[in-house]
Amino acid sequence: MRVQTAAKQERVKFYVEKQSFWVQASVIFMALSAAFRLIGCWGLWEDSFFAVSQIALPLCCNILFILFVLLLGKKALWSTALPALLGVAFFIIKAFTFDNWIHTLLCLLLYLLVAVLYTGTVFGFIRTKWLLAPLFGLPFLYHVLVEDMAALRDTARPVSLAAGMQELSVLCIMLSLLFLSFAMKKHRAEKPGELPKIKDPKVIPPAPEPAAGAPAQDKTQAEAPAAEPEKARPAAPGEAK
Repeated sequence: MRVQTAAKQERVKFYVEKQSFWVQASVIFMALSAAFRLIGCWGLWEDSFFAVSQIALPLCCNILFILFVLLLGKKALWSTALPALLGVAFFIIKAFTFDNWIHTLLCLLLYLLVAVLYTGTVFGFIRTKWLLAPLFGLPFLYHVLVEDMAALRDTARPVSLAAGMQELSVLCIMLSLLFLSFAMKKHRAEKPGELPKIKDPKVIPPAPEPAAGAPAQDKTQAEAPAAEPEKARPAAPGEAK
C-alpha cells in the first residue's frame, strides 16, 4: 500500500505557458498548416469524401489545437489529445492513398505510435516528454531529406502547386508538435499540507475525598481564610479581673 501511494504522489502532469517562445512557434506553424491546406485544396471540394477527410478534418484539427494550447495549455494540456487523435485519423485515411503498400503499412504503424505516445504523455501515463522529440523530428527529416528532395529532383513529374502546399501543411504539423514537446513542463502534484499540531489537554486530578467518619466541612468555610484570634484588651478601671 505504501508503494502504491508513493507512486501516485510522484505522478507528473505536463503543461505549457502561452508566453513561451516554443508555444508561440507551435501555434504559428499550426496556423500555417491550415493556410497551406486551404491553398493546396482550393477547388477540390467537389468530392465529398475528400472534402471531409482531407480538408475539413485537418482544418478542424488545426483550429482545435491552437485553441486548446492557448486557452487550456496551462491547466489541461491533455485536451490537445483530441485534435491529435483527429489528426491521426486524417493521416491514416491519407496513408491508404499511397501507391506502395509497404510505405502505407509503415506510416500506419507510425501514426498509431504517435497516438499512443502523445496521448500517454499529456495524460501523465508517460513521465517524460523526450520521446516526443524523435517521434516528430525524425519523420520531419525523412520527409524533407528523402521524399521531398527526391520529388524536387524528379524532372519528369514536376511537383504541382496543390501537392506542394499539401506537403508543406503536413510539415508544419510536424514542426508544431515538435515545438510543443519542447515547450512542455512538468510539475508534481502538491502534497497535502500537514495539520497543525494540537497540544495534549491538561488533566486536573480531582480533590481527595475526606476519610470516612470525618466531619464534612462546608466548602465556603474550607476555602475562607482562618479568622485571626482576638487580641486581649486592657481591663477598664474598676472592672473585676
